Amino acid sequence: EERDFVFGLGTMLVELTTLCLVLSFGYIEKTWIWLCENTSEYLMTVCGMFVSLVVGYLAGCVPYVVLDRLRLPFLDRYKVQKGRYANKADYVMVTMKIMGLFFIIMLPMIAMSTPIFRWLGMTRDPPLPDWTTVAIQIIFFFIVEDYMNYWIHRWLHTPWAYKAIHSVHHEYSAPFSVAATYAHPLEVILLGIPTFTGPALVGPHLFTLWIWLLMRQYEAIDIHSGYEFPWNINRYFPFYAGTAQHDLHHFRYSGNFASVFTWCDQLYGTKVR
Repeated sequence: EERDFVFGLGTMLVELTTLCLVLSFGYIEKTWIWLCENTSEYLMTVCGMFVSLVVGYLAGCVPYVVLDRLRLPFLDRYKVQKGRYANKADYVMVTMKIMGLFFIIMLPMIAMSTPIFRWLGMTRDPPLPDWTTVAIQIIFFFIVEDYMNYWIHRWLHTPWAYKAIHSVHHEYSAPFSVAATYAHPLEVILLGIPTFTGPALVGPHLFTLWIWLLMRQYEAIDIHSGYEFPWNINRYFPFYAGTAQHDLHHFRYSGNFASVFTWCDQLYGTKVR
């Protein structure tokens, strides 16, 4: 375990160092200015948010899909539910349905909400916000999203809502990365409300909104991945729910309703171990 911890910490340091080097060269700022000069605000908002969702989702899933397909024996110790993997047919079916949700549900939602975000104060104008502002706002978004998601998720586990809506997401008792957003269309709409409530309250820069959507996608993929690695976030921040907690929710079909943090489940007595 000590070797795993050191390996995980080293991996995180390499990732953070790489990120800092990329940001220090100012490429992002220059690219953003070019986009503002060559793209309409509406198109940049809609396409940018949609690309953040789709690219973030696919890029986040790829490493876990590779691991699931390779099924390397020495990695099985990191699998929460040992030896349980989705088959190829499941991957194809879920991927096709999720792409449908992206284009039929999420894209129209983004297109319709863009004028509202502009009215609430969102801007794309340079300069980009400093990284302290981005970090503080995204933490706030996660807190708002987690609290609202908790109550909507609990409601989805009431008898009628579960049978009519939420049972689709629970078709797999052993979650896998691609199925993170696999759900009934109505559930996608309902759970989109917490995701966009934080930004609606703040009126952030468009760049911050892009980063938020990328991180929200990664968080959803992480807790559905089925893997608990030494570098998982909950190893360093115990209040982050993580994969094991949500995996147990799928396994037991109840409890551990919060999507990000452990606070709501502890406070309202729904945490299971």
